[in-house]
Amino acid sequence: MTTPLKSATQTNILIVDDTPDNLRLLTKILESQGYIVRKSLNGRMALQGVQRDPPNLILLDINMPDMNGYEMCQKLKESETTAQIPVIFVSALERLEDKVRAFELGGVDYITKPFQEQEVLVRVKNQLLIQQQHQQLIEQNQRLEREIQERLKAEAEVRQLSLRDELTGLYNRRGFFLLAQQQLKTAQRTKNKCCLIFADLDGLKKINDTLGHELGDKVIVDAAQILRQTFRDADILARFGGDEFTLFLLGEEIHSQDFKTRLQTNIDFFNQNSQRVYKLSISIGIQPCDINNNCSLEESIAKADKLMYEHKHTKYISNLH
Repeated sequence: MTTPLKSATQTNILIVDDTPDNLRLLTKILESQGYIVRKSLNGRMALQGVQRDPPNLILLDINMPDMNGYEMCQKLKESETTAQIPVIFVSALERLEDKVRAFELGGVDYITKPFQEQEVLVRVKNQLLIQQQHQQLIEQNQRLEREIQERLKAEAEVRQLSLRDELTGLYNRRGFFLLAQQQLKTAQRTKNKCCLIFADLDGLKKINDTLGHELGDKVIVDAAQILRQTFRDADILARFGGDEFTLFLLGEEIHSQDFKTRLQTNIDFFNQNSQRVYKLSISIGIQPCDINNNCSLEESIAKADKLMYEHKHTKYISNLH
């Protein structure tokens, strides 16, 4: 929706001329059409008034004592506050070079004295129309820019949501592959150490079958929180699917036992201090990425998955004894 053009009664016009008769005549012409008219006999005083209360349009004489119209126009165009106010020169000077200079200094039109009433009104109306259409264009561009920014923000939020697991807030499978692939390429280029960790909850099926899926979801959320606590914010942590989690660690020395000990410490603390009816248990497999032989992310995941099952089997055997 565009801003409606201002009516004459909303339009403020400043006339600057050191001849009182010219001021009176121009004022009478403009006020007859409903314009709000301000008058000034002096360029310096007019500049002060413009700074305090910028008009919509200025009618400016050239030959004035102290500060002529050219000087005043130049001052107006040098100020950010007043640079966009249209200036129509009204002068008895008829030479081409006088008119050219007026336009070079930023004037938008030139009326030669003695002026005709209809000519003044038409030129004033045209400049006000141009000014208001220009303002409308600025406002439309500003609205368009706001709409573009809002859309980009919304699209970013949608992309972010599409990369996140709804239950845990971790990255989902899609988000993990997108980010981890980028990190793996960086590691291969910089020869930086990295590793892939595959984690799986122990006994979730039994919890779902005996205590219900709602409680099973709480187990998954608790596991996600413990994994967050165990690893760095910079590590890429994702819910890979169901009760499986994946992590990609860049730039960290690979000491698998350190990871397992750290994770188990956090799990033990949780089990001892939480009021849950279940005990949390997580098995993990840790696979260093072979950055020298262009090992794929899928291959690292498969190897880590195999190591995770070996860890799970070891815990199962130890629980039997």
